[in-house]
Amino acid sequence: MKLKYIFSSLLASAFMLTSCADVDVTTPLDGVGTTQLVVNGYLVSDPSNLYGSVIDPAAGTITVQVPYYISDTDPIMGDLTQMKLEAQMPIGYSFSPSLSGIHDLAEGYRTNLITNTGKATSYTIYADYVKSSDARIISAKLVDSERTAVVVYDPANEGEHGRVVVAKTSSSIDGALREVALNVSPWSTIECVGLDPETGYVDFTNKPQITVTAQDGVKSTIYDVDIQVPDILPYGVGYISSMWAKQLYADNDEGWETNANSSVAVVDDYLIVSNANDFRNMLVFDRFNGKRLSDVKVNAEGIPDGRIIRAITSDDANHLVAGVLTSNSWMVTPSNVLIYVWKDGITSKPTCVLDADLAGSYFTGTPGLNAIDVFCCMSCAGDMTNGNAVITNTYRGHYGGVMFFPFVDGQADGNCIYEGNAGVFGSTWDASNTVPLTTKAPWSYIVQSGNARAIVSYVPAGTGSRAITLTRPTSHWWGTDAGTNWTSGTVMGADYIQFNGCSLLALSNSTNAQDAYRLYVTDITSSPGETCLSDGFIFDSREGNKLGDANNGGPAGTGYGVSGMVSAYSYESGRTILGDNLAAANRRASSVLFAPSSDGNAVQVYLLVQDQGILAYEITRFDL
Repeated sequence: MKLKYIFSSLLASAFMLTSCADVDVTTPLDGVGTTQLVVNGYLVSDPSNLYGSVIDPAAGTITVQVPYYISDTDPIMGDLTQMKLEAQMPIGYSFSPSLSGIHDLAEGYRTNLITNTGKATSYTIYADYVKSSDARIISAKLVDSERTAVVVYDPANEGEHGRVVVAKTSSSIDGALREVALNVSPWSTIECVGLDPETGYVDFTNKPQITVTAQDGVKSTIYDVDIQVPDILPYGVGYISSMWAKQLYADNDEGWETNANSSVAVVDDYLIVSNANDFRNMLVFDRFNGKRLSDVKVNAEGIPDGRIIRAITSDDANHLVAGVLTSNSWMVTPSNVLIYVWKDGITSKPTCVLDADLAGSYFTGTPGLNAIDVFCCMSCAGDMTNGNAVITNTYRGHYGGVMFFPFVDGQADGNCIYEGNAGVFGSTWDASNTVPLTTKAPWSYIVQSGNARAIVSYVPAGTGSRAITLTRPTSHWWGTDAGTNWTSGTVMGADYIQFNGCSLLALSNSTNAQDAYRLYVTDITSSPGETCLSDGFIFDSREGNKLGDANNGGPAGTGYGVSGMVSAYSYESGRTILGDNLAAANRRASSVLFAPSSDGNAVQVYLLVQDQGILAYEITRFDL
C-alpha cells in the first residue's frame, strides 16, 4: 500500500518554519522526525495564496493541490504552467535542481531530494486542480428582515446535523421567512424543499431540511431549520431594532414628490404616505421592509377633485383616516371640512364621515375660523367604525388651541369641541399635532408645538388650565437648554401608544436649523410628570439607549447614517435631497406613528420628514 500524507502551510507554521519564494529552505524539525517534508506552491499571478501538496514517496511524486476555481465567486482557474515552489525540510536536506524559479507544473518538474547523508530520491512535482470538500452554511439572513438574528451551528461530530436557528422577535418575520438568503461555502450547492431556482432564496416557512454538497460532489452536510421564540417580558420593553430607512432624493423612482408627502398611516401590512399634490397617488409600502408596492393603490373614489389631503393617520382598529385640508389662510376660498374613513381596507371606496362647512353650526363655539388651517396634521384615538372615537386638529398660530371631532359608531357625535384654555402654550405651527389619550370628554391629550420652541405638554383629563409642560431631556436630544434659547432645537411630530404595561411617547426632534431629525422614544408612565421625557427614556435613533449598547435595551444607535437620523444633506455622493422642508410655503412637516403588530408582542414606530427621509424601528417585549 502506498503511503500518502498531506502537510498544509498551517501545519508548517505550527512548527515555526520559515519560507522563501526562490530558494530551498532548510529548517530543523525538532521532535517531528527527519524524514518529514513540506512542499507548497503558489501561482505567479497570485503569490498571496499558498497551496499545500500531497507527497507520495513510493511513487516519487509531489502534487500541489490548487483549488479547482481560485475565485470564490467566478469560475477562474489558475495557470499551472506558471508556478513557484518552496519547501520546509530538516537541516542538511536540499533539492537538486533547486526549487527556485518559475515552473510548468502541468508538465511536471523533476528534481532530487538529497538527504544529510547524501542519499538522493527522485521526485516529480506536479500541480493538479482539486475540487473543494467544504460543505457548510456560512451564514443566513432574512432578505426582508436583515436585522433578525439568524445563527448557524455546524455539526459537532461527523454524521450529525447542523442547525439554522431564527429568533422570531416579531410577527413581521412570518412573511420574511419566505425568502432566506444562504451564504454557503464556495462552489457548494444546496438542495431542499422551498428553494427558488431563480433567486436562490429558501422558504423557511415549513422548516425545510437543507443539504449542502461540496464542489467535489462527495462531502455533504445536512442542516435542520429551527424557528425559536425568545422569552417574553411580562412588563416593559425588550429587544429593539432598526427595521429600515431611506433618504429621499430628487431622482427617486418611488413616487416621492416635493412638498407633498407629509404624513403616514398603517393599515394591515401597509405603510401609506399622503400626497398633497394628488391624493389619488398616495404611496404604499410594505411596512416591515420599506419596499414600494406600486401595484397597491389607495382608493380615492368620491373625494372631490381639487381638494388637498396632507393629513392621514390610522385609528386603533387598523383603518385609514384622512382629513381634507380646509383653510381660510392658505386657500383662497373657505371650503367644507371633510373626513374620510376606509372601513373595508385601502383598496375599497372610502366613507365620508363628516362634511361640515366652517361657517356652519357644526363649528359653533370654535373661535378664529376666519384664519385657520384644518388638517395640516391630525391624530385619532378609538375605532372610527365602532364605539367612541375622536379626531384632533391643532390650531396654527400664536394662540393655538385644539379641535376635537367626536364620533360614535362611525357617525359624528354632536359638534366640534374647541379647547384653548388648558394652559398649554402659544405659537403652534403646521407640524403641531395633538395626540388624544381619551376617546370622549373629558379630554386628555399630548400636544407638541411643531416649531423651534420645542414644547411638549401633557394635559390630564379635566377642564380649565391643567397642562403640564414636560422638561426637555438633557441628553439624546437637540436643544437641551430647556427654553432659555427657543431656537436651539425643535419638536415636530408625536404619537403615543400603550404597550406591554408602558405608555410610550415618540417624538420627532430636530436641530435648530432643521437640517437633521432623530426619533426619541420614552415611557411617560400612566401618570406623567414634568420630568417624564427623561425619566422614562428608552432610546433615540441616533445615539441608542443610555448606554449606547444594543445588548442592554438598545439599539446601539446608528449615528450619522440613514437609519440613525434624517438629514437635509445627502448620504450618497452626487445625489440631491428631494427638498428642504424649511420655508413656511412648504408647509414643513414631520410625522410620527406607532403601529402595533397583530400578535401584541411588538410595536413598530415610523418617523417621516417631508422631502428628506423616513425611519422605521421595532420595539418588542422579547427578552434577548
